Amino acid sequence: MREAKPGHIPGALELSDETRDRLAELRAVSEKAEAGDKDARRELRRLVRSSSPEVIGRAADIGRRAGRILADTAAGGDPLVEEALYAKLDAMRGEIAGENPTPLEVLLTERVVSLWIFTALLEVLVSAQYHKRLSAGAERSSPSYIVQQSRILDSATRRYLAAMRELARVRKLQANTPAVQQNVQINLDNGR
Repeated sequence: MREAKPGHIPGALELSDETRDRLAELRAVSEKAEAGDKDARRELRRLVRSSSPEVIGRAADIGRRAGRILADTAAGGDPLVEEALYAKLDAMRGEIAGENPTPLEVLLTERVVSLWIFTALLEVLVSAQYHKRLSAGAERSSPSYIVQQSRILDSATRRYLAAMRELARVRKLQANTPAVQQNVQINLDNGR
């Protein structure tokens, strides 16, 4: 059993110990396959196909991977900022998904979180061009480049807001869906 971190609140998106162990096993075989071991590639294929949906989902979670890449980029080589961003992304996933999220809520949560860090990073990159003093060796970008980056930021912001709206809409629809449907028959012939 893993030891709980101080202040850690377990959430619905956390992996079970069994899933963690299986992912570690898959990663070890994957490293052998990446090194060119053809038998390891066949073994990896067999292991993946016999894995639980939770294992396959986490191994194929490119949204989470993209978030880590963006966090690494935003950190600019600062390990503290990088680790803090990883922790922030995990905390956001837990907060946004809430308790017992549906699979659709999990997908939309991942979209909201990945677009949050993407949008935040784009805002930093665009706003850095407006800073009075650039860091040593840095050059100011051309106005056309800044306009292009601003358009990309605008597009990312619209997608981010749309993902949040969709998540809210899904939750509203789920809240309005009755758990049990009842049919009621009313006799209007007044006993005739």
